[in-house]
Amino acid sequence: MMWDIADGWVWGLVIVGGPLLIGIFMAVASSRRRRLSRTEQKVSDEVAHKNWGKEQIR
Repeated sequence: MMWDIADGWVWGLVIVGGPLLIGIFMAVASSRRRRLSRTEQKVSDEVAHKNWGKEQIR
């Protein structure tokens, strides 16, 4: 009889916790992927400095 109640709680945790854990994992993975290395950041800053004020707005 106790297993019936426990099964409900387990399924509730799976239904609520599963997508939550997947979302947290995806957020952490994407934030790591977006970071630039030191050399990439340096190149990006140099290019941005060269192009400063040259953008054309349509």
